[in-house]
Amino acid sequence: MQTNLLVLIKEIKTQLNQQEVIRILSYIGYEFNRTGKFKLRPDESTASASVDKDGNIKDFGSGWYGDVISVLKEFHGLSIIDATTYVADCIGLDYDYSS
Repeated sequence: MQTNLLVLIKEIKTQLNQQEVIRILSYIGYEFNRTGKFKLRPDESTASASVDKDGNIKDFGSGWYGDVISVLKEFHGLSIIDATTYVADCIGLDYDYSS
């Protein structure tokens, strides 16, 4: 992984919070209930994942923990570069990433 990608990821993480992550996840199709929980895995019958105040995601049903970039990678098949630039675009972060 190139240094400039690591710098971009670090910058993204400083700008993410609970509301931003919920907004991004909602945009890509996740539905949040009134308590702020959502179904991260398609096989779930009850929402068991939530976003903390710092924008980190915890799925209490499976024990999975990560950030929105990890969700895009692990649950949607995006590469680290595509997931990172997608989130950067969503939060309006200017970047000049060239692979």
